[in-house]
Amino acid sequence: MSMLDRRTFLAGLGGLPMLLPAFARLGGKRAPRALIVVWLDGGMSHLDTFDAKPEASIEIRGDLPTMRAPLDDVFVSAHLPRLAERLPRCALLRSVTHGEGNHDRGAHLLLTGHRPSPVLVHPALGAVFGHDAASALPAYVAIPSAPEYAGAGFLAATRAPFVTGGDPGRPDFSVRDLVGTVRGQRVQELRERLDALDRDAGVAVARDRLVRRADDLSADPAARASFDLTAEGPELRERYGRHRLGQSCLLARRLVEGGVRTVLVADTGWDHHQRIDTALTYGFPPKLRALDEALAALLDDLRQRELDDRVLVCVASEFGRTPRLNPAGGRDHWPRAQSVLLCGAGIKPCVVGRTDARGEEPAERPIAPEDVFATIVTALGLPADQVLHTSDGRPVRLIAAGAAPVFEALRA
Repeated sequence: MSMLDRRTFLAGLGGLPMLLPAFARLGGKRAPRALIVVWLDGGMSHLDTFDAKPEASIEIRGDLPTMRAPLDDVFVSAHLPRLAERLPRCALLRSVTHGEGNHDRGAHLLLTGHRPSPVLVHPALGAVFGHDAASALPAYVAIPSAPEYAGAGFLAATRAPFVTGGDPGRPDFSVRDLVGTVRGQRVQELRERLDALDRDAGVAVARDRLVRRADDLSADPAARASFDLTAEGPELRERYGRHRLGQSCLLARRLVEGGVRTVLVADTGWDHHQRIDTALTYGFPPKLRALDEALAALLDDLRQRELDDRVLVCVASEFGRTPRLNPAGGRDHWPRAQSVLLCGAGIKPCVVGRTDARGEEPAERPIAPEDVFATIVTALGLPADQVLHTSDGRPVRLIAAGAAPVFEALRA
C-alpha cells in the first residue's frame, strides 16, 4: 500500500465513531450492563458522610470535621477526601425519604424497591436480570454475605445469590469448595441414589439446577480465576485497602469484569447508637477511611479499565440516622432522610434534592426508595413495565406502581 493509500485509509477511520450507532442499530451488540451494590448494613448516617451540616449546632452536626466537596452547596465528612474528589462523577441523591425505621423493613424497601408485605417477599434486583446468560459464573454474587432481603424472594431458589463467605481482607481468603473434590463427587453420587428411592420432583429439580451450576463453576478454570484476588498486583490491592470492604470491592470488580451481572458487597457495622464519632473513625480500619479507600479505588479502577460505561455502582443503606445526637453520642434510626450514591452506567453526574438545615427531612425534591430502584432499573436498560410472576402465577410489577425514575440522574 502506498503512503497516500495508507493516509487515505487512516483518515477514513476517523469517521468510524460516527458509524458505530448505525452499526448497533443493524445488529451490533454492546456489552451487557452490570450492577455493584455496596450495602452499608445498619443505616449509614447521611449527616456524617454525604450530607454534612457544618453550620448546624453541635448536637446536630456532631464532632466530626467536614469539608466542602467540589460541588455547589455540598459538604461531606472530612474523612472522605478521596470520595469528595470523585463526587462530580456521581449522582448524589440527598433527599431519599420513607417511613420504614425497622432494619428488616427498610432493607426490604431499598433492596427490592417494594414496601414490605406480610404475604410476599419481593426479589432483589440481582435475582431478576442476567440469569439467562450462558456462563459458568453465577449471575448474582454476594460478598461475603447477603442481607436477608437481598435474595430471590418469590422467584425460584436458583435466582438467589452465590455467597462467597469468608473475609476477602484476610491473606488466606478463598471461596470454600470452589474446586471440586473426590469427597464432593461421592456426596453427589449418594444424593442421586437417595433421589432414586424417594424423589420430590419440584425440590429435586431446583436443587439439581443449583448443583449443576456449582459443578460448572468448579470445572471452569477461567470462572474460578475471577474469584482469585491473588491475581491482582500488590499496588492495586493496597489502593483498595487491605481490609474486608476494600478487597470485597476489588473482588466485585473482578467478577463484573468476568461476566457476573450483579455483585452485592455487604459491609456490616453501620448501626451506631453510641459514640458515632468514635465508631466511624476508630477501628481496624476506621469505617469512614475504609469506605473512602474502597469506593474511590473502585470508581477509578472501573474508569481505567473502561468499565464505567457498563457497570453501575450504587452505595445505599436501609435508612439514615437521627439529626440530633442522642445522650450516648450516637444517632438512632431515621428513615425520613438519607443519601444514596450512584455512579457509572446510565448515570448522569448531578446532585438531586437537599435536606433542611438540620438534615431532618427533604427541603426539596423528595425521592422514595421505589424511585431509586426505578432509576437503577432504567439505567441498566431493563424494561420499565417488566412483570414477574410468583410460583402460583400471580403477576407482580418489577417497578412498584406509582414509582418513577429520577430522570435528572439518568443519561439521555
